[in-house]
Amino acid sequence: MRDLVPLIVFSAVSSGSPGPNNVLLWASGIQFGFRPTLRHIVGTSAGIGAMAIAVAAGVGAFIATVPEVQVALKVGGSLYLLYLAYQIAASNAMRRAEIARPLGFAQAAVLQGANPKAWIFVLAAVSAFRPDDLPVALGSALVVATMMIVVVPTAAAWAAGGTVINRFVTSDRTHRLLSITLAIILVASVAYLWI
Repeated sequence: MRDLVPLIVFSAVSSGSPGPNNVLLWASGIQFGFRPTLRHIVGTSAGIGAMAIAVAAGVGAFIATVPEVQVALKVGGSLYLLYLAYQIAASNAMRRAEIARPLGFAQAAVLQGANPKAWIFVLAAVSAFRPDDLPVALGSALVVATMMIVVVPTAAAWAAGGTVINRFVTSDRTHRLLSITLAIILVASVAYLWI
């Protein structure tokens, strides 16, 4: 259970940092409001959960028998997350996106499978945070449930906060400050992987 708090922090930062899905949630919140975006929010959580179950069922068993694979995943995931942090700090990750209509439940769930950030999130969380003192199935279920629960409020925050964020991120200086702050939080989540 000592891994639960780091898992929650890692999940919140990973699912809450800018990426393809959150930009779409943000744009949907701005253009359509919170209620029409609810299906996208719930679909995001379901898609992450389905991916995590698949990883835990196949890759998780392999990782449990070959510890070197877990280290390789942690290194690869850490490098990718550090790359994302750099991209967030140096790019226009917080710029407004445009979409034609809000995504439905199934569309949002399927979108997660095409999102490389979601795969890194799922692989890192399942491999790094599954408690060693619990049976594999129970530990994996705890990780999957925690991830799904954490994804809902982070996705909802992007959707609900779209209008507010858009209002405050008007100048390049504010945009830069927000991007750097999010990048620092993402780097901190990488540190949790190695503690």
